[in-house]
Amino acid sequence: MAKTTPEPETHQADKAEPTGKERSPLSAFAHHQLNALEETGKAFAALLPKDFRDHAGSAIKETRNSWGALVDGVVDTVEGGLDKLRSKPKTGKDADEGGKDKVKVDVE
Repeated sequence: MAKTTPEPETHQADKAEPTGKERSPLSAFAHHQLNALEETGKAFAALLPKDFRDHAGSAIKETRNSWGALVDGVVDTVEGGLDKLRSKPKTGKDADEGGKDKVKVDVE
């Protein structure tokens, strides 16, 4: 009986080569760099205990939520301030003059 050597392991990303049209060199480079980055992230994640990853993920979500709440508060405050600064419709004498107010300025 002849011995057969098993095929080398291939990642799913390697199997998903484009069909029909070949990739350009730059596109192939970017594709492989993206795969390398994903695999590096998985390698680092494998070094950390599952509980740590779970709690770190929760901490990131809470941080994102806290920033969202802060931004919403700032937007509401700015909108409230703008509403106060917006001019109200002029009535009576001011409306006839086009709403322009004259201010006397003393110059030395």
